[in-house]
Amino acid sequence: ADRHAKDQNDLIKKYRTAAGHPEVDMAVDEIVNESIVVPQDGDDQVVELNLGRVKISAAVKKRCQEEFDGILNMMAFNERCHDMFKNWYIDGRLYHHLVVDTANMKQGIQEIRFVDALKIRKVRYVQKTDKNVDNIELVNRVKEFYIFDDKIENDKKQLNVTDASKGSAIQLSNDSVSYITSGLLDEGKGKVVSHLHKALRPINQLRMMEDSLIIYRLARAPERRIFYVDTGNL
Repeated sequence: ADRHAKDQNDLIKKYRTAAGHPEVDMAVDEIVNESIVVPQDGDDQVVELNLGRVKISAAVKKRCQEEFDGILNMMAFNERCHDMFKNWYIDGRLYHHLVVDTANMKQGIQEIRFVDALKIRKVRYVQKTDKNVDNIELVNRVKEFYIFDDKIENDKKQLNVTDASKGSAIQLSNDSVSYITSGLLDEGKGKVVSHLHKALRPINQLRMMEDSLIIYRLARAPERRIFYVDTGNL
């Protein structure tokens, strides 16, 4: 029961609450420090693009390297890599909005903005046709997009598809959002889970043990006292 959630936002909140525990926070920081190694020299990058096994021309490789360096500069990856990796490790997913100039699409990505995982959701809309002769529904088309709602935390409401049509949310195209998951799925193969998913149960058990120890000590405190009774001249 500790690891099951009704929706994506509830699951992310469980992960963030678990990450706030002191022992878990120390463990996550140690994992992040071992995974992300910042070089001492300022010229070196944290990550590199290896095109040695790709069979393309040298000119194309040079262009790919230039674009890769430009993406890292827009993200300020050397300064924010620890926070980005920690957010991905805890939430199990990472969203970035790719801002482009619609008037001049050839200029490419102009800005990369981090998006909170609680305020955005990927929607996959499957439109089916009528049943055929064999009584089987056929898929006509599949539409994928993202719904972003900045007021979801303030209003304490759930993010759904109908909000995009009412004007309270923004519909983003599939190409304008970079969506990276942890690669782990739950038992039903339906929800993306975090690397902290398997640790939720031990964390809750540790919390219950700590709370029960406090209650036990409070209950036994009067029994451990020594009462001095003045007997007078008896």
